Amino acid sequence: MEKWKQLDREYIIDNRWVKLAKDKVQLPNGTCLDDFYVFEKKSVSLIVAVDEENKVLIKSEYRYPVDEVLYELPGGVIEDGDSALDAAKRELLEETGYSSDDWTKLLSGYDYPTKDTNVVNIFLARNIKKTGNQNLEATEDIEFKFVPLKEAVDMCMSNKIKVNGTIAGLMLAEKIIQIKEK
Repeated sequence: MEKWKQLDREYIIDNRWVKLAKDKVQLPNGTCLDDFYVFEKKSVSLIVAVDEENKVLIKSEYRYPVDEVLYELPGGVIEDGDSALDAAKRELLEETGYSSDDWTKLLSGYDYPTKDTNVVNIFLARNIKKTGNQNLEATEDIEFKFVPLKEAVDMCMSNKIKVNGTIAGLMLAEKIIQIKEK
């Protein structure tokens, strides 16, 4: 399969959160597109955080772009110089006050590769313990609760959980935990 050829790139937005590029590209069949937009966003880490009883920590947070309070996994952007795991550990502690010494990487993948460049990393943190307090950013108003993992998966199946990375993380974690417990 042949790749597209970038002929030109102009940045429409370039700030600390996102870069929006307007590319001129040539497709393998010769067709040229003068306005193919690409979002360059920071990669993120999400955490399926479970306690010793396999109850998963689910947060709820208002999301302005969709005007809904959504159930999600804790997580956040990978800052320059951090590894995906460093970001996962930091975000779990900041958003919830919990930490873990038992980490497994479940996935590195893309959320929307037709327009976005960022990678979504999902980790399983087992046997989490309360080791601090929430340290939220000004834009965050996070509540969280513990839910049995099976119930969280049921929430995905019934569309109560609507965020793709959260759904993928919970489904993968359930499968990994089932395998490890056999």
